[in-house]
Amino acid sequence: MKIAPTQYQGQVLAVPETFNLFLGGGRGGGKSYGAMLLVLRHVEQYKDRARPLIVRETYKAASELAETLHMLLVAAYGRRAVRYNKADNVFRLANGAVIEVGQLDGPTAYSKYQGRSFTLLVVDEIGLLPNLRYVKMLRSNLRAAEGVPLREVRTANPGGTQHATLAREHVNRAPPWAPYATEDGETWVNAPSTYVDNPHLDGDAYHRRLRAATAGDTELLRAWVEGDWNIARGAMFGDVWDPEVHVLPADFRPPFRLRGHRTALGVDWGSSAPAVALIGVETSGEDGLFPKGSLIVLDEIHTADPADLSQGLRWPPGKLCDSIRERCAHWNIRPHGVGDDAAGLDESLLAVFRREGVYLTPPRKGPGSRIAGWQRLRQRMLHAVERDGPGLYVTGRCGLLLETLPTLPRDPNRPEDVDTGANDHAADALRYLEGFISTSRRYGSGRVEGHFG
Repeated sequence: MKIAPTQYQGQVLAVPETFNLFLGGGRGGGKSYGAMLLVLRHVEQYKDRARPLIVRETYKAASELAETLHMLLVAAYGRRAVRYNKADNVFRLANGAVIEVGQLDGPTAYSKYQGRSFTLLVVDEIGLLPNLRYVKMLRSNLRAAEGVPLREVRTANPGGTQHATLAREHVNRAPPWAPYATEDGETWVNAPSTYVDNPHLDGDAYHRRLRAATAGDTELLRAWVEGDWNIARGAMFGDVWDPEVHVLPADFRPPFRLRGHRTALGVDWGSSAPAVALIGVETSGEDGLFPKGSLIVLDEIHTADPADLSQGLRWPPGKLCDSIRERCAHWNIRPHGVGDDAAGLDESLLAVFRREGVYLTPPRKGPGSRIAGWQRLRQRMLHAVERDGPGLYVTGRCGLLLETLPTLPRDPNRPEDVDTGANDHAADALRYLEGFISTSRRYGSGRVEGHFG
């Protein structure tokens, strides 16, 4: 086996070691192998001080990656210089370096690494992980003697449960190959690739295979071929969502008085998962800008961790209610609406909210109600595009909703429903809000005093 980096992998190797790397792009671009080359260079440079850790989302995926790494190490050092414990996926090299490959799918997997030190962290296919919490915890395990740079390398394709977070955290920060800083003070470089960057592939044949595998899904094909993160791969709303139509400016204020208009909250509770509350108003159509019965989502309160939008900040109900009341006072509306109840509390969640001054009723549930809710949202989006009925509009204040709703994937086994493993918390709050607005019988319910500027 000859070790010959591609031009793309050579560019990756040329990025200074003081920068973390996000290798995000289409399929077949050589990202994972490029990450393995970074590991090889690291153990060659720092020898007995090198302790790389490579993680994947499952044991099977980690084991397959370890086999690829084994071939690379044998090609570099010879079979006798590489001791490979296949049961533990640990490599011990003659120069003293130790490389470990493992899974990272939750607290049990993380516990194996807790308290240990590593010098290079590679998270392969990070977009497939259920959440990023344990990746961030692993960063605290990066420790080394002076002279050994500490680094994290991530690889990912568009799509997956972490699509929105990775796009926000890496892809949309800066142009490709330009360094950028994240909130934790780390410096990263986004180094994308596509199959065109891999000369070992028959490009035309590989493109045909990708086209066949996507079975007419043009969004998925674009993601796989072009490495495009601005896609709605298999998304529930991908064919009806248009940000040019549905998204209003963050400073938008309705051009009508609220007296007599229905207003409401839609709340999806979470502690370890994010809690989300949306504030909405139904239009009367008198302003001429929005069709009668349209829903405008004015504002949002959420507890998503800024570093991992799929994780909550574990706010108690009282703290969330304080924020809800503050935003409702800002809009001069009553804090009332709809919210799902929750188990695990000494009293019902809705009773706790009521005691805190937020008045919610449970959403109407029945056979097919969840799917019907998604279909109503799709219909509203389509109405907004075609201007032929009550639409849906969202202001730029609703950051979590706007980050997660457009790319919310369908359930692969029930395409009429969303994938509940994805970050659907803001979407659930929207579904509750839309259902409450749509089924309120008295036009004046939720009426408020006052008006918008």
